[in-house]
Amino acid sequence: MIYVRYFDFIPVYFCGVDRCSDIHAKQLKDFQALSEASQKQLHQSSEVLHLPKGAIVFEENEYLSKLYCIKKGACKFSKFDDSGEEHILRFLGKGEVMGKRSIISKRGARVAATTLTATQICCLDREEVLEHLNQNTEFCQDVLEAFVEEANLSDKTRVIFSPSKSIKGRLAKLLLYLSEKYGTDGKGKLNLRLRREDMAATLGTSQEYVINLLKSFKKAGLIKTIKSEIQILSKSGLERIGNT
Repeated sequence: MIYVRYFDFIPVYFCGVDRCSDIHAKQLKDFQALSEASQKQLHQSSEVLHLPKGAIVFEENEYLSKLYCIKKGACKFSKFDDSGEEHILRFLGKGEVMGKRSIISKRGARVAATTLTATQICCLDREEVLEHLNQNTEFCQDVLEAFVEEANLSDKTRVIFSPSKSIKGRLAKLLLYLSEKYGTDGKGKLNLRLRREDMAATLGTSQEYVINLLKSFKKAGLIKTIKSEIQILSKSGLERIGNT
């Protein structure tokens, strides 16, 4: 039985032990480097988590015994400062993997992982993964390439998280990034409903300031908002702001 802590008022969130019907992770090339027998071995030791929005997958400094592959939904990586304030470092989605560094280094997780939506995660046993890494050079190469991909992604999204740029410009970049990463409904409405407090934690500012900036974007005809939903009306307008 796997448990996931879920807020203070729900101290333990239980998930039944279901095996992954299939094991996919685009970031690791869907484990194609492994033989059919090796994939079956991973499948037999796997477990599926069905988590609600806001569930903690793992905490900062926690020692991980699983490699987490996101099948559906979205997650965030966060760190907390000494005052308990959250700082969001990265957003993740379908096909991405969490916990690689921790299971390989045998150290606690550098970040906390929390779901942003209802999320389905395939959990792979750490020892099984390490065994395949030691025995399969092609699979090991896929994991190394995943680390390189993350470094390149960090360069791409650096402007969003960099405090050297204006918060207004970074918010515009953040909206465009969410549109690219998680998609829209075809009319510009973001598929991921990111809370204003999460935007603030990403940009290092207050929730009130983010709300005021979104109002200014709305007034300028760049976006439309309906409660927590955001519809992008002018990507070019947001790009101009993001580049200033």
